[in-house]
Order: sequence, then C-alpha cells, then structure tokens
Amino acid sequence: MKKIIYILLILLITASCSTSRKATPVTDTRFQRKPLVEVTEEQLKTEAQQIDATTQMLIGKPQEAVEGYQKILQSNPAYAPAHFELGKIYLTVGWLDSALYHTLQAFRAQSDNLWYELQLARIYERRQDAKNLTATWEDIVKRNPDRPDLYYDLSNAYLMTNNVTASIDALDRVEKKFGVTESVSLQKQKLWSAIGKTEKARKELEKLSEAMPNESRYNAILAESYMSEKNYEKALQYYHRILESDPDDENIHISMASCYLAMGNLLQTYRHVRLGVLNPEVSCSDRLTYLVEFLHNKNFFTAYSKPCMLLADTVALQCAGSSQHAFLYGQLLAAQERYDEAATQFALKLTEDKSHYEVWEALLLCESMAGAANPTLLEHARQAAELFPLHLLPYLVLAQGYAELGDCEQARQNIDRCLMVSPGDNRVKELNQTIQEKCQ
Repeated sequence: MKKIIYILLILLITASCSTSRKATPVTDTRFQRKPLVEVTEEQLKTEAQQIDATTQMLIGKPQEAVEGYQKILQSNPAYAPAHFELGKIYLTVGWLDSALYHTLQAFRAQSDNLWYELQLARIYERRQDAKNLTATWEDIVKRNPDRPDLYYDLSNAYLMTNNVTASIDALDRVEKKFGVTESVSLQKQKLWSAIGKTEKARKELEKLSEAMPNESRYNAILAESYMSEKNYEKALQYYHRILESDPDDENIHISMASCYLAMGNLLQTYRHVRLGVLNPEVSCSDRLTYLVEFLHNKNFFTAYSKPCMLLADTVALQCAGSSQHAFLYGQLLAAQERYDEAATQFALKLTEDKSHYEVWEALLLCESMAGAANPTLLEHARQAAELFPLHLLPYLVLAQGYAELGDCEQARQNIDRCLMVSPGDNRVKELNQTIQEKCQ
C-alpha cells in the first residue's frame, strides 16, 4: 500500500512541474525586428530638399542654398534644421536680426539641441546683448552640467559684460565640480589681479602650489610677489620649496641670494651667490652678470668683494677665451683696480663687436689708469673718436696723451675738438690751460 501511495506522489509532482513550465514560456527576443517608423512622402521630400540646399552651400552657392531652405519652410514652417542653417548663413554675412529670428525658431522647435542654443549665444554676443548672452550661457551650462568647457564660455560671457565677479563665480562652479585645475586657477588669478584683489589672486596661486608641489613656477611667482611687497620671510618660504622640489633649478640660489641681501644677511647672500655662480649649467655671461649686480651693493662689496673676485676668476678660467663675457669680467677686474687685466678683457670684447661706446670708454679709462700715454692707448682713442665723434672722452685722452708726449700740434687739435663737444666741462678747461702753458 505504501508503495502505491509513493508512486502516486511522484506522478502528481511530475504533472505539477509540467503544468508550471507550460504556464510560463520563455520568450527569446534577440532576433525580433523593431517596428518600422513610417516615413511619409512629404518627409522624404523635405529631407531631399535639405540635402540639396546644404550641397549648394558646400559648393559655394549661398544664394541658391538660402532659396532652398526658404522653399522648405514654405511647405514646412516649423522645420528646425532649415531655420538653423538660414540663421547660420545670416550670421556669417552679419544680418543679425534675420539670424536671430531663424535660430530662435529652430531652438523653440528643438530646445534640447545644443548646437541651436550655441548659435543663439554667438548671435547675442555679436549683438552685444549682455542680458540674453549670459542668460543663454547659464541655460547651456544648466542643460550640460558635465561639460567643463561650457563653464569657461559662461565665464567669458560675463567678462564681456564687465561683470568680473560673476565671471569668477562661473569658474568657481567648475572648480567645485571638477577640482583644482591649472587653467581655471590661472584665469581666476588674472581676474582677481585685474580688479586689484591682490590677496585673492595670490590665493589662487597658493592653491596651485599646494595641488602641484613639484611645479616650481607657481612657487617662483609667489616668491616674487612677496619680494615686491618686501615680505622677505614669506618669499624665502617659497624659495625653499623650490629648492626642495627642484635642487637643480638654475636660478634658485641667485633668487635666494637676492632675498637674503634685501634682508641684510650678507653671509647667506654670499653662500647662495657662490652656489649660483659656480653652477656650470648657467652661462658664463649670466654668472658674471650676477656677480656684477651683487657687487653694486656697497655693504656686500665691502664684505665680500675679494671672495667674489675669486669666483669671477674661476668662472673666467672655465670660460676662457670667450668674448661674450669679457666685458662683464673686465668690469669686475676694474672694480678691483686690476686695470691692465680689465683692459685686456675690454679689448677682447671689441674683437667681437666694436659698436658699443661703453666698451670703448671702459677700455680707454683702464688703459689711462694703467700708466702713461702710449701708442696703444692713442690708437684706441683715435678709433673711438672716429666711431663716436660726439663723445668727449676719446678727444680728451688724445689731447692729454699728445700733450704728455710733447706733440703740441696734435694736442691743440684734439683740445679744440673737446671744446666743440663740451665747452663747459671743467676737465676740458683745465687741460686746455695746461696745453696752452706747455705749448707757448
């Protein structure tokens, strides 16, 4: 009996499962065709006219294109693409009212079309319609919140209306949404600077400095900003950041030396001058220029002129025979009263370029200080007088030199030229008196 009941239960369960499967059939839709959208003959005709009008525009027949688009609108007044294309053509030729009318018609028909609204914005910009321009860009950004480039355009729209605060606000929005970026922060920095908000402009750079600690240029800009305000302690903080992130920066030590010199810390000034000047990555001319500039400071010159001259000699040895840095090295030698060596450097410079009077003047002064008149000095003075006939010094050197050599005729000729160039100069008057007495 039990066996019969067990068999009946199995048959009942099997029948139930079979009935269940039949009640819920599985439908495979992978190969089903989507229902076709019926296209009317009128729609096909409009599309063909659109293609023809666009083709006319592409082959350089704008009038035929305009006529084609107008023909479409005669039969289908709300056809947005034709309105849009007509608006584009009229905008190109400067018919702004017509361009606005047709673009508005296109946008009202399809308000979700970004291209239509962008064309509206361009038309409002050309019409200098500030209210509609900014409102349109606000709407564009609202509809497309994930496009960062559109926020920039919105910012520029406000900038065109001289609303700098709103322009910055648009950039703040893109920054909050996408994070700190170089282009946004730099633009905000420029805008804050333009309206005199120096501290806010600097905060934009500070954000970039924090976001990009290995990018030294922002630290450099901030340091220079604080230097201009004579906030040297703050400037040093940023110079140290540069040094930490980029110890091979060519100019960091010279910048730090300038800061320490402004603070009156001569020891640290010399330390960084030395590190900067001995950097082989910096050109010889630049290194000697740095030395000349620092030695113009009286206190620094008094304390460190001798070690600085040793640095200059080291640089000159590393760059031996180069006329490019010879003038700078000659200036340093002259400052140390090493006139013969300085004259050699100035003469070397003149082998490259004879067109700068200041080099001739330095040469004549050093040769005059080095000793009595000699043929080399007089020849150099003669060449300088020929090249620069309106300058006094070459004639003065010639007059004095010939007077010392007892050549009264040449002495008188050149003192007369001195009187013509600078008759009121006391040196000329005294030398003229001396020559008159010598050559009576």
